[in-house]
Amino acid sequence: MDADVKGLLPLPAPSLPLPRAAAAGLSRRGALALIASLAACTDPDSSYRNRIDTGWHRDDLEALMLRWHKHAPQPDGSFQARFDRRWQPRAGDEVYLVDQARLVFSFAAAHEFIPDGGYLALAKRAASLMLMRFHDEVHGGYFHTLSPDGRPKSVGKHAYDHAFVLLALAELYRISGDVRFREAAQQAWLETERGFLDAHGGLHSECEQDFKPRPGPRTQNPVMHMFEALLLLRSASGDKVAETGARRLGDFVVNKLLQGLPDGGALIPEWYDENWKPLATKAEGGVIDLGHQFEWTHLLTSGAVVSPIYAQVSERVLAYAMTIAYDEAEGGCATRAFPDGTAVDRRKGWWQQAECLHALMVAAQASGRTDLWRRYEQTLALVKSQVVDAEQGGWRAADALPCKTGSCRDEQPEPYHMVRLHQTALRPVV
Repeated sequence: MDADVKGLLPLPAPSLPLPRAAAAGLSRRGALALIASLAACTDPDSSYRNRIDTGWHRDDLEALMLRWHKHAPQPDGSFQARFDRRWQPRAGDEVYLVDQARLVFSFAAAHEFIPDGGYLALAKRAASLMLMRFHDEVHGGYFHTLSPDGRPKSVGKHAYDHAFVLLALAELYRISGDVRFREAAQQAWLETERGFLDAHGGLHSECEQDFKPRPGPRTQNPVMHMFEALLLLRSASGDKVAETGARRLGDFVVNKLLQGLPDGGALIPEWYDENWKPLATKAEGGVIDLGHQFEWTHLLTSGAVVSPIYAQVSERVLAYAMTIAYDEAEGGCATRAFPDGTAVDRRKGWWQQAECLHALMVAAQASGRTDLWRRYEQTLALVKSQVVDAEQGGWRAADALPCKTGSCRDEQPEPYHMVRLHQTALRPVV
């Protein structure tokens, strides 16, 4: 599970904990405001409430999706999802469900800000094809991969895939108002709940075609994205079943997976055994994905609409992530830490920078803290200078920044992380 680790440095001493905010109010602004802390770092001037570079976020969204619009759509309505850096398609003998779902989401989301781009029609066509080809009409759920001829190839079921199917369908309903996609999203959750939910309240990572669980370790990653998708379905449709599902998964993470720290911070480990006991050593595969700590920060803030406790937990996870992962000299965040608490992998991957920037933006916008705005601007400068691919378009597939021989892969990352970041930046806080 663990590649050769370079650039390992000792973990810094813990900082003082962020004080716990009171849980009050369920509007987005009210939920976000719970992140406010350290009054000495907070500028009361409302002019500091929003220093988001909306011009850059819009420009990058438009440039990114223009490239994907040019290269991804296929004659049958599906998406080509894998390209080298020069946008040459990569040949393959499988079509992955997760690729189709994440691109459906991205095209649907882009329509909100670029309504004349033709993105919604592409998203609806690809979603209809995804529902027709990938859905298992016998056992329910969705196949992992198809052959190029459209027939199922890997008929196993992956919880991670299903999270993005639900996310894509919920977003498509939110944008289009087409009830077909709301109903498909609701069905996707019912099939997921029936097939993947385990006795502990989490999700089996993989199942056979008939949903018999496959043995092996568990990961928080599909739980996180299913929580994200259920929140979106609840917001788009008012679905109480989705709200209940989001609360169930959120409570599982907060009560079962979250590990509190002596300084008041908290973290969510990445890998577990089948009873959701964290893998304790690097040799076992135990790791703390720091990009996911930032991702959980903004998702838990959004989740305060179903439980105000989640925003308090978001504060604690952000405190840990900033202490352990943030690069105060150059901006951005490190990649991984390890359960023994002795070291952190200081390399910077591309998607981790997107999630770090996203979390900083949400927390800074809520609190007005000038220290968080400074870090948002510092990390944005890093993304602009080292992650955005000025030569070929898109973002660089960086495993480590700056890009040197072997540290950036020859591929185009699909746009999910970037689109989610830009969505948040361009929406008004209400």
